[in-house]
Parts: sequence; C-alpha cells; structure tokens
Amino acid sequence: MYDKIIRGGTVIDGTGGASRTADIAIKDGKIAEVGKVTAPARETIDADGAIVTPGFIDVHTHYDGQFLWDDKLDPSFSHGVTMAIAGNCGVGFAPLRPEYRQELIELMEGVEDIPGIVLDTGMPWDWRSFGEYLDRLGARHYAMDIASQMTHSPLRVAVMGERAINHESATAEDLAAMSQHIREGMKAGAIGFSCARIEEHWSSKGAQVPGTYAADDELIALAAAMGEGGHGTFQIVPRGAIGGMVSEQIGRAARHEELDR
Repeated sequence: MYDKIIRGGTVIDGTGGASRTADIAIKDGKIAEVGKVTAPARETIDADGAIVTPGFIDVHTHYDGQFLWDDKLDPSFSHGVTMAIAGNCGVGFAPLRPEYRQELIELMEGVEDIPGIVLDTGMPWDWRSFGEYLDRLGARHYAMDIASQMTHSPLRVAVMGERAINHESATAEDLAAMSQHIREGMKAGAIGFSCARIEEHWSSKGAQVPGTYAADDELIALAAAMGEGGHGTFQIVPRGAIGGMVSEQIGRAARHEELDR
C-alpha cells in the first residue's frame, strides 16, 4: 500500500531522456516506484494531460526582501519552483548599517524595480549581521526551500560607509573586516557570495552599485575568505555582460587561478 500515486502523467525526469507516460508511487515521503504501478494507494492523483517533473531550482531570484513578507513566493511556486536562491548580482540587505537602509532600498528598487515603499515597510529591518538576517528567514515557513548568498554591496557599505557609496578603494583594514563578515556569514549558512561590475545597474536615484569598480585584489580577497569554509559559489556579473555577451573578462588567467584556489 502506497501513500500516494500520481497516475498517467507525462514524466520528464530531468535526466535528458525522452518524456514518457508513467505512474509515480510515493511512500514515507519518497518516490518508491515509477512506471505502471498496480498496487493501491491511500490517495490517487489523476495527472492525465499534466507534466510531472522534479521541482525546479531557481538559482537567480531577488526575493531577499520578499522572503520576509511572503510565505508562498509566487509566481515561482505556481510555476513549479521548489527551491529559490536569493542574494544575486551583489545587491541585498545584509549585513546592515541602519543609517544606510535607504540607500540599500534604492539599490534594489533601481536594479530590480521593486517599489521602495514595499521594501521599507515589508521588512522588519531588525538584523545587523548576515547570520541575523538568516535567523529571520529561519523563523518563517515557506512553500518551498530557500537559500541565499551574501552580497557585495551591503557588505561594502556596512564596512566602508560613505566611502563604499563613493566607489573608493578598500583599504587593507576594510578587506580584513569584509573577509571576517564573509567567514561568519558562510558559517551561519550562506551558500556563496555575489558581486557585479555591470555598469547598467543603477539605484532608483541614479547611483551605481557599490562594488561596481572594486579592484581585482578586493574580489580575490573576498573569494578567498568565502573559500576558507570549503564550500560556496562565487558569482560575478562582468562588466559588459548584456544579453549573454561578455565584452570584458575579469583579469588575467593568473587571476582566475587565484580565485579557483
């Protein structure tokens, strides 16, 4: 006796093989059989005419704010997404220096066209570290799994303040402080770190994103700090990356080798 059988759906299993009509039997929360299932079940779902697939993982969302007011996370949920990853393009909300809250709102409003008033009123803004931000997410329940990377812009602003907004170079002390934030954030549960050099990203006030002009040495130091934990994805959107066209590579091959290490 199975707990549930999904009958007669068009199964696309993600392996690259051809689709096929099949039944899927579930027991104790796990798929127990795929094919022509003859055993009974406590519940049967007629999937004739429907496509049955593994859940989709959306690796690039900007739900950083929406995580804090929306449990369903539509439209992703209604499109079959079962895991959403935020913290992309170097923009986000943690770590947080409260006096720069408005600047972070304007960055997300400009880059992703999310209304500033929604971000301002929809989040409690009661965290400081990235770990505390994750704690706020962990206290909620969602229709899918969620995860987040750390992002360069709020990190730079948290450590450098106005100098980050003015695109000044990071000092050795700045790099040490940012690196420590990353170590702590990765330990708290971040799945990686994101940054961007894309000049087409602007805040709603016309300011470019802090970190857009960060030096190679800064990015290498932050990647190294992330890598100390032995896991994580380092995401960078290169300058000139529009419509899949990349006109500028980031540094020389030796630089990439340093990032790999």
